[in-house]
Amino acid sequence: MSLMRAARLHKIGEELQMDHVEVPSVGDDEVLVKVRASGICHSDLNYRDGVSQVRRLPMTLGHEIAGVVAEKGREVRVVEKSDRVCVHYAMSC
Repeated sequence: MSLMRAARLHKIGEELQMDHVEVPSVGDDEVLVKVRASGICHSDLNYRDGVSQVRRLPMTLGHEIAGVVAEKGREVRVVEKSDRVCVHYAMSC
């Protein structure tokens, strides 16, 4: 099992914690991005402060990301391994 670090909200109103979580497996039509940069934006602060609904804790925050493709599913044709990418938050959330 491979682990990665993630900034996670464990309790509303408290600081984020850096956790080690399992690296997700890649589906046929998915890619795994090795994150090089991540932004904590206003919506993340709304989750932390309890303004926006949080369905399940802990919750990984920082959905504005850029990085490189680490793995790709067999049906993915648009990007290749090691391509630099950014992730549109509405597509990933």
